[in-house]
Amino acid sequence: MICYNCFQDRGNSLVCPHCKFNAAEDREMYPTALPAGITLGKDYLLGRVLGQGGFGITYVAQDRKNGKLVAIKEYFPDSMAARDNSYSVSPYSGERGEGFRYGKQCFLEEAKTLAAFIGNPSIVRVYRYFEEFGTAYFVMEYIEGISLKDYLKSHGGKISFEEAKRILIPVMDALSMVHAKGIVHRDISPDNIIITNSGKIKLLDFGAARYSLGDMSRSLDVVLKHGYAPREQYSRHGRQGPFTDVYSLSATFYRSITGIVPQDSIDRMDEDLLVNPRYYCPDLTPQGEFALFKGLAIQPADRFQTTQQLKERMLTTGQVPLTLFRPYPENAAQSAQMQSAPSSGDPTVRSQTPPTPQPYTSVVQQSQSPIPQSFTPPVQQVQPATMSQPAAPLQASDMQPKQKKAFSPLKTTLVSFGISMAVFGVILLIILLAK
Repeated sequence: MICYNCFQDRGNSLVCPHCKFNAAEDREMYPTALPAGITLGKDYLLGRVLGQGGFGITYVAQDRKNGKLVAIKEYFPDSMAARDNSYSVSPYSGERGEGFRYGKQCFLEEAKTLAAFIGNPSIVRVYRYFEEFGTAYFVMEYIEGISLKDYLKSHGGKISFEEAKRILIPVMDALSMVHAKGIVHRDISPDNIIITNSGKIKLLDFGAARYSLGDMSRSLDVVLKHGYAPREQYSRHGRQGPFTDVYSLSATFYRSITGIVPQDSIDRMDEDLLVNPRYYCPDLTPQGEFALFKGLAIQPADRFQTTQQLKERMLTTGQVPLTLFRPYPENAAQSAQMQSAPSSGDPTVRSQTPPTPQPYTSVVQQSQSPIPQSFTPPVQQVQPATMSQPAAPLQASDMQPKQKKAFSPLKTTLVSFGISMAVFGVILLIILLAK
């Protein structure tokens, strides 16, 4: 019998002697998936499930023409449709059925567009797409490697700023090309970035992509990952664009260099407790810090609008405005605990005491920079002058208004006599002058 993981002969054993794959356990894990062993698109022998999300299921398969392994993505939004005993996918009635049909059109448009990117080293190749069993499929290259999420785990939970740039700059370039075709990925996270066995970086899973198809553009069900999704993805009708992927990619960068998942964007709207990444990444440059804060801006208008702008700011050695530290050091440890996402399975650094960062000098932004910036200038706190000796405490008498000093009776009499004599002298002088 054939093993539907490595496609070698496993004999009569339930567990493959070559790759240790257990077909029974795989079927229990994905009960709504197509069964392994059937043929798709006339040429592909379907294997095990590689993964399942809100919009589709991905399988490994063998191309019968040349024996090579491929990955096949099936459009299967389980909130909009169901599979019957004949393996056919039937949409639900009403609005959900309309959403299914529109989503299938988007799925095929995605495959058609990605097929045009064959040759881009950072985008998974799409060889073919077709419709069958009432839904749609596309055939992609089968990539052997490790996800960025697992790579981070194997490196103690986080990596250096320089290594993060090496991995994620190619993703920025790939997204720039994808955005130019009108596609927004909407699901960027460490799960969907693969480091192949040959060291290449691949961006996977465009299953949550949303298209701009003129008058037919509408909202699909919300698909998001907590900590990586910007606030506009929490609304079914929120306007999205390349700036949506800028946030998710910046969050992935933040996770890579700090070891913690950023606080949910929807929670940051009420109380922003995003810890400055330099607490956990000592080699983070001022340019990188500024780029991350701008990329993680809560409001879309405050972010970089393209991944190209994010890349340029990451790589520049020019001067940048001073970035405010937030939160202050006394709150950093508590905030770091609040920025974890237990459901994601990502490690945290809760037990780590963040070092106090050394601030850099505020400088003026380069006038030739093509990137428009928006930031809050730091507030200058004026410290009181140091006194050589402490001031005496205020007394109750010090708070009363000052009273004028009263004259004695004798002094009052003498003053009155002096005034009278002066008046008499003036009168006498007037009489003498009159004669």
